[in-house]
Amino acid sequence: MADLERRRNEELARILHQLGWSPERLAREVSLALPPGLAISSTAPYKWRDRGMVPRSPHDQAVCEVLSRTLGIAVTYEQLWGRMGGHRGAKILSPRLLTDPWTADTAQTALREAATDAGPVRLTDLFRGADLDQAAARLDSPPPPVGGGEGALRVEPGLAGELGLSYRSKQKLERACGGGLVLGPVRAELAMLAKLLELGAYDERLGRELYGTASRLARLAGWAAYDLGHDAAAQRAFVAALRAAHVSGDPRLGVAVLGALVVLATQGTGGRGLDAVSALVTALDTHGAALSPVARARQYGRLAGAYGRRGEAERAEAAAARAFAELDGLPGTEEVRAALSGMVGEGRLALGQHRLAKVLLAEAVAGLGPGRARTKTLLMVRLAEAHRRLGDQREAARTASLARSLAAGMQSERVAKALREFDAAGRVAGR
Repeated sequence: MADLERRRNEELARILHQLGWSPERLAREVSLALPPGLAISSTAPYKWRDRGMVPRSPHDQAVCEVLSRTLGIAVTYEQLWGRMGGHRGAKILSPRLLTDPWTADTAQTALREAATDAGPVRLTDLFRGADLDQAAARLDSPPPPVGGGEGALRVEPGLAGELGLSYRSKQKLERACGGGLVLGPVRAELAMLAKLLELGAYDERLGRELYGTASRLARLAGWAAYDLGHDAAAQRAFVAALRAAHVSGDPRLGVAVLGALVVLATQGTGGRGLDAVSALVTALDTHGAALSPVARARQYGRLAGAYGRRGEAERAEAAAARAFAELDGLPGTEEVRAALSGMVGEGRLALGQHRLAKVLLAEAVAGLGPGRARTKTLLMVRLAEAHRRLGDQREAARTASLARSLAAGMQSERVAKALREFDAAGRVAGR
């Protein structure tokens, strides 16, 4: 057991109080969830709760799983143990992650690091705007030689397509059920692909296709880590995705990564010192024509939300107009338009334009199907917030209740945090 800092774990205490569990009850439930021989003493949870001590693996994750299953909503490592001090087992990210040479070898290194299940990663000042701008500029330069491809493992040409199918299935699960469900499997598949790139035999065309698939998997790992509140791990995965995109020779993949970094920089804590907005704007100016209208709309929607959260109303409005214009006349884009309304609506909410935000968020919630349940739940919480700010407390409570029902079992710290913050704001307002 790692004694990080002897202070009370208020989050664990809150959850135990909510469940009506004693520390002894938690000890029994955790022991039942573990293989024989790994049972814990009945007094261990007292040390976790009252002295700020953190259990070692596998007990740390077992506590999260037991509480998640009982509550019906994700309880993550970061939520339960991350606030208790310097993270046990944390790994400091390399300060050269963005500035190392942009070669196939360093892309493989970044992919292996992104695939590492290292637990929480200490958040550092790794990212600087200038470094990211220089890294994004790599999308304008020719891709480096694929390198390698002369190993003993023969790679069948159809493997890249099969890996792509696996990526798409995991992406659907992440969007519907939350990042906690897929982060482990995505990292495992990414590690396998990184090893294949290192030891496999493939020509240049197949090699670039494999790097493209690796970029998609790393980006998905980043989204899943971000959804669990592991922002620094998300940074690491997104940089790996950017490096692999560069080797693949497909700038569209790089633009998608920059869009993800915009969200991370303006919605999470992982954007400290990072201005991904300027990098994405430059990339869209240069490579926007290569994107599909739907992909362009998605990135301009992210810009609209980011500008709103930064308080830049005119730029937010211009980006939103450009995003919706990309979808004009395109059939079969109803759900894409709904997701776009959600991005823009969140930006309007941040700007204090509550009535307009309510309209946009309601459109988004109505238009998103079960396949986007995680996003729909988050937007329902934002919609509830808009109702409350407009003075409609009854509708706010009803909408939040629906969001809570939809969130049951969802493996998303972002959803859990949004609901906690909404409830806390309601208690403050009711005093």
